[in-house]
Amino acid sequence: MEVIFQETVLRRHRVAYLTCRACGLIQTEPPFWLEEAYESPITEGDTGLVARNLEHCRFLEAFLPLVFPSDAKFVDLAAGYGLLTRLLRDRGFHSFSTDPYCPSLFAGVSEPGQDLQADALFAFEVMEHLPDPLAFIEENFRKHGCRTLVFSTLTFAGPPPAKDWWYYDFASGQHVSFYQKGTLAHLAARLGCQYYPVTAGLHVFSAKPLSVTARWVLRSRTLRRFSSLFFRLARPHKSLTWDDHLECLRRQKSHQDSEPPPPTANKA
Repeated sequence: MEVIFQETVLRRHRVAYLTCRACGLIQTEPPFWLEEAYESPITEGDTGLVARNLEHCRFLEAFLPLVFPSDAKFVDLAAGYGLLTRLLRDRGFHSFSTDPYCPSLFAGVSEPGQDLQADALFAFEVMEHLPDPLAFIEENFRKHGCRTLVFSTLTFAGPPPAKDWWYYDFASGQHVSFYQKGTLAHLAARLGCQYYPVTAGLHVFSAKPLSVTARWVLRSRTLRRFSSLFFRLARPHKSLTWDDHLECLRRQKSHQDSEPPPPTANKA
């Protein structure tokens, strides 16, 4: 890794940014400021959060039925408020949500159990936050017993972008790793996976070769839109919205039943 520039992060920390000339990865120096950066797990300036989740849901709705059976299970890693999991479960996908640093406001009953074996993992807007992406992916592949990852992170082409590239996000200090498609191809090979780029910001790693149809859908926005509409109308899934509501009620009742009765007032 070679230093390419220094910049002020969180308006007070002078930080070196380095690049690997072999694979194109850009990373900060070891990020000593992360505890400070994550005082709020979702930054105030992230106005694209809802739009991204809707876009990712449409993509998954088109892609997942081409590759996985109707009862497949999925885990969204570092899922934030659980909005994507809620959207997917509303469409009948058995998606689960986990994030140790953020409350799951939308998918609280959809946390994965310790031994949940998944068919695929999601990591949307996560990779740029990781000082060691290889260790993160390997750990979750082992934990959930699968070797497919669908994820988003904005890539760049050519030499390192100038310091005015918005994705560096110096103000929040949360983005510490930046990738080219060649970087991701190298990372996939280290994981024993194939790399399937979808767009500059959307990617798939899989140890399982994808079918020709699935690869066509990945490459074509038009086919993705058609596939999403087709499977929404044709697949036999039923929404999990009501089931999750009943589970919420069951947990509330179980919690109430387990609470000790209030003390009775002593009569004079």
